[in-house]
Amino acid sequence: MKNIFFVIISILTISCKNDEKQTVINGNIPNLPDGIMYLSNPEGDKIDSAKTIKGVFTITHKWNEKEPKYIKVNHIDKKGILRFFSFTTNAKYKGTPGWSTDVFYSDTIISLHGKFKENPPIKGYKLPYNIKDLSGVAIKAGRQTEAYYNIDGDLFDKIDGEMIQTVKEKINKYPYSYHLLYQINDNKNSFSPKQVDEYLKLFKGDIIQSDTYKKLLAYNQKRFTVKSNDLPLIEDTNGKKTKILDSKYKKHLVVFWASWCGPCRQEIPLLKKIYNNKNESLEFVSISIDEDKKAWKKALNEEQMEWTQFIVNNKDPNYEKIQMHFRLNGAIPYTVLVDKNFKILKSTVGLSSEKDLQSFIENN
Repeated sequence: MKNIFFVIISILTISCKNDEKQTVINGNIPNLPDGIMYLSNPEGDKIDSAKTIKGVFTITHKWNEKEPKYIKVNHIDKKGILRFFSFTTNAKYKGTPGWSTDVFYSDTIISLHGKFKENPPIKGYKLPYNIKDLSGVAIKAGRQTEAYYNIDGDLFDKIDGEMIQTVKEKINKYPYSYHLLYQINDNKNSFSPKQVDEYLKLFKGDIIQSDTYKKLLAYNQKRFTVKSNDLPLIEDTNGKKTKILDSKYKKHLVVFWASWCGPCRQEIPLLKKIYNNKNESLEFVSISIDEDKKAWKKALNEEQMEWTQFIVNNKDPNYEKIQMHFRLNGAIPYTVLVDKNFKILKSTVGLSSEKDLQSFIENN
């Protein structure tokens, strides 16, 4: 009986180890000074590290998450010099081949080898003396990085017929690519439910058992039943759940923003100017996605916007409905023009000029 118990424990232990995800980064960069190589996320938050001696290092990191992640490395030597590494891909960005990125995927085995070279300074921009921008080091990784490095960096910037077809071709070539899945998920509301459904059916293998895939599939199924005039009530400045759009207006300009969003705050004086000269048939509405209501109220007090203000965030049960109705992907400022039947006429992401915003409102 005791032997059976130990066999069961051994099997469970082996199973747990097999479920563990880890990344091993082996480096041999001959001209790299001694110091510390840091593994971090794209935002620069440190995850792990290892000493570098004569350019040689190994970082072994075990992940709690099952899905692959975007990661990068940077180095600090004993003199405090910070070195950022970028790697040449096989893809294009804005039509230029061989675009470089500092990000790769958390594949199981990754090799960084070869001497680095310091990149020339960007015209009009000078880095501090203790920060170096490097390239030249070769990277050899797994299939997630391989797929990422063979997909144009701006593929999802413009949603049109050519792009939709290109994405299908890329999924057919890399049906296991989390980069493609993540990008489709991030831009899901820019695609029709039918387009997302077609994309999802092209993925193959373990990826279709991932949480991201399953959540996107469930979300997209709900989109098929969404009605344009079925808008939820959300919180206004008085803390009451209220209708978002007033049906007496012919058109509605809806602006998604947040107190912490620099471009959003920068756009407000322009919105005020347009509002003060707008046609009476146009309704102005701003919806904040702030999680901190105090920060939202403080920003409202500072900005003194005279039109209707709401707040909703991803903790609110109605946030998903708002996403679907207004095709909100998360990037702000996000501006939507809606007709009297609450149908979306057009939308735009990013800071607008006065000319562009005026044209956006008038030409539809």
